[in-house]
Amino acid sequence: MTQILFPKESDVTTNWLFYIENEAKSLSQRDDFAIKNYLDREILNPEMERYLSSDDLPADLDGVNDGDTLSLNLTEGLMLKSFPDWLRRRFKKLKSKVKKIFCNVVLGIGELDTKAIISAVLIALIPAFATGLPAAVLPIVIGLFAYLLKFGIEITCPV
Repeated sequence: MTQILFPKESDVTTNWLFYIENEAKSLSQRDDFAIKNYLDREILNPEMERYLSSDDLPADLDGVNDGDTLSLNLTEGLMLKSFPDWLRRRFKKLKSKVKKIFCNVVLGIGELDTKAIISAVLIALIPAFATGLPAAVLPIVIGLFAYLLKFGIEITCPV
């Protein structure tokens, strides 16, 4: 069973918003590759592998595009070659699904403070996962938000 951080809206607390905002701000100080690598190397996290192998994964991932290639360094890329193809595809689809929801929210709400944007994104993601937002997805959200802070909406969510 995957750990669910936010089963419902009221679980998105100010403590979580503060944590996510500060993680993203810290990460946004890094370069393009480092931010993408933070996001993509989550595929190597055993918790992510468990989640991608579980029945908790949203069934509607089948219709989601595989997305971009993963931004991994040489060692990480070699490690990933030992993973089954279906795991890589599921991760890329999960990342694409989260990014699509993230971008829909960010493009739809315009200029708000960072905590309000994070809250809106988390609340929009909760129904996309039947039992709530799993912990395994949080680094993807942090990475996307860091990318938004660093490069802006036009680069993060091109229309």
